[in-house]
Amino acid sequence: GINAEYGGIRAQLEAAKGAIPFLGGDGEQERILEFWQIWSESIPAQKDPDVYATIVATPAMNQLSWRVFGPQHALIQEMVDFFWNVGAPETEIDRLNSIGSIINPLIIGSWIDMSTKGGMDGGWVFPVDVAIADALQACDEGSPLASLRDWTSRNHISTCITVGRDMGASPPRQTEIRFNLPGATFEEQWSHAMSAYSEFTFPLPSSELASIIQNWKPLGLVMSVITSSEGFVRIGLLMPKPEKTVMTRLCEASGHNPDTLVNFQNKLAISRPEFVEFQHLMDSFGYGVYNEGFNLAFHYQLCSQ
Repeated sequence: GINAEYGGIRAQLEAAKGAIPFLGGDGEQERILEFWQIWSESIPAQKDPDVYATIVATPAMNQLSWRVFGPQHALIQEMVDFFWNVGAPETEIDRLNSIGSIINPLIIGSWIDMSTKGGMDGGWVFPVDVAIADALQACDEGSPLASLRDWTSRNHISTCITVGRDMGASPPRQTEIRFNLPGATFEEQWSHAMSAYSEFTFPLPSSELASIIQNWKPLGLVMSVITSSEGFVRIGLLMPKPEKTVMTRLCEASGHNPDTLVNFQNKLAISRPEFVEFQHLMDSFGYGVYNEGFNLAFHYQLCSQ
């Protein structure tokens, strides 16, 4: 985490925002900064060791996802107020309450996404172990849900580790499920991941990127699947704690310079990402503001001090 004397997670997020080039306030990002501000005010300002945050960034830091997590009692009221403030539909606030009462998570969170092209989205997330059957109730009906239900059942995946949903004003709304990939070895976990790509009709990662991972052989692979009523939206393959050499190779293999991320890490005194993620966003789900196709993303954790 970051060693900031002043403590609370809101201050850590403020420091992180200051280390991100495109949020440096050149005037163009006024709406995004305002959105970020409203979101950050829904986060407790005081120190709380149980509140933490994650920032997910592309190598160019032109697409960012911010997530804050904490005990339900500490976050729930301000989180619901945040959704009202940004115009989330009442039906979605009801949906949040009903999924919340099924799962009754001790830890909850909210997230916002943004991009240099003007993307702004937000939603809720429960970063807790949940029976897949319960988590899938957060998904909208449609063939992706049926396919995800079928594939997880055939692969004996009965629990997910995160469920979240967007609170956008207009459908189709997106639901994310994350689960640990089964298998005792890297090879088994990787093979389950590739089976999910094929089953859900996503293009596989390039052979160059795949070979970097196959040489690295990380264990503890996590899969993220985002569905909507209109199709699969995004798949993500998360691999824990990449060393700097792996990070550099992946950035270069996907045509990026790692320096922007390294500068960000150095400014925040973060030793390394929690995860590197291969993301693939389906065509037509970028809405002109998020990069469709393959994206590399790095997850950083911020903790209260």
